[in-house]
Amino acid sequence: MTTLTTQALRDIVMHEILNSIEIHRRSRENNDDDYVKPSSELPTDEEIEDFLLSNPLIDFETAHHLTDPGLLGFHINTAKVTEAWLVKFKEQVSSWTKTNEWLAADLVYYNDFDVVAPPTPEKEIWIPDNTIALPPAFLSNSPNHLMLAAKLLREGKLLSDLSWREFEHLIGELLTSNGWDVTVMQGSKDGGIDVLTERNDPILGSVKAIWQAKKYVGHKKVQLSHLRELSAVVEHLRATKGVIVTTSSFTKGAIDWVQKDTYRLEAKDGKFVENWILSKLYGI
Repeated sequence: MTTLTTQALRDIVMHEILNSIEIHRRSRENNDDDYVKPSSELPTDEEIEDFLLSNPLIDFETAHHLTDPGLLGFHINTAKVTEAWLVKFKEQVSSWTKTNEWLAADLVYYNDFDVVAPPTPEKEIWIPDNTIALPPAFLSNSPNHLMLAAKLLREGKLLSDLSWREFEHLIGELLTSNGWDVTVMQGSKDGGIDVLTERNDPILGSVKAIWQAKKYVGHKKVQLSHLRELSAVVEHLRATKGVIVTTSSFTKGAIDWVQKDTYRLEAKDGKFVENWILSKLYGI
């Protein structure tokens, strides 16, 4: 096993796409009148992230570790990988640089949060044998997520400064402290569940709640469509309750949907989470 920083893996991507970046940029200029071509000859951080999030060969977990620096940054976050996985990763990157999607800047961000179905590439690409290499073990270098969130609040920062994965683990830790049996799920193929919680209530009996964590920045709000999707997941899994918790807030349509189904759905906004953290740590 080899330990690499996520920055080192991003550097591999940068060098692999270097030969195709000018063709990609010319295509973007033709496709988008507002596009401003970067002055650097090297691929920019944004271009590297576009490439990773649109590459259907790269798994969800890897793509997001390489595009979300969290609080510690790419130079600190690390992954433990096998040599076979590293060879496979380089092939996945190299293959995608030759596709029409990348060269024509016609990208579908299947590795982004709301899109899970990969596109069909318009050029034959190398499909890896997934049996030859174990997936990378991304190592956590962050402190306890509850303490990390509290530190942000003390410094006047926002919970949205957490990475999406850190926010999920924060919710898991808060729920564990409330006496729930908690499972923080692994990624994009978990059927709309970020955190699964269960416990045996002495009066009600077995209770199962499904949590979706939406780490949104700025004025982006949780939409009605998200609540409708959660309703479907709750019904399909016969769960007791479904909860969406966010660093942001909810649209009026989303709130109205929850109010129509208060026994099965809950919506917790960023202010609620802040108060939850302060209550756990300081009894406020």
